[in-house]
Amino acid sequence: MTDSPAGSRTELLNPDECWRYLRASYIGRLAVINGDIPEIFPVNFSVAGETLVFRTAPGTKLRALLSGAVAALEVDGLNPYATEVWSVVAKGRPEPFDETRMALPDADADREPWEPGIKDHLVALTPTDISGRRFAVRSRTRWWPPVDFSADWL
Repeated sequence: MTDSPAGSRTELLNPDECWRYLRASYIGRLAVINGDIPEIFPVNFSVAGETLVFRTAPGTKLRALLSGAVAALEVDGLNPYATEVWSVVAKGRPEPFDETRMALPDADADREPWEPGIKDHLVALTPTDISGRRFAVRSRTRWWPPVDFSADWL
């Protein structure tokens, strides 16, 4: 564990712990470089071995993913009591999913993206760098859950 400037104790996760959290998750934020501009997209994903796999449609995200630039997937979570949170970041160069080299887990083979529409491009991100951290938090009422103040909710 390391001490943060605020005095909380932050535990750096080893790669096995990072993969354990990734395998238990299905939604994250994908960061790509679109020309000179960073873009971040919510994605739901699956884990195949030590590769992260997700579906996408043609557009900004797919162009950026296949440009040859590195990308990052960040996934966060919390324990059942909301007393401890964790964050994992996986970085690497995305590529089209290759069914001759990779296999989707049976349970995830038909996982549908949250956003409707045809997403017929399967993309693989095999991390060259993976890191994570975990730390205790104070009262969850200050930050969880996010509040939706849209007109439909009021």
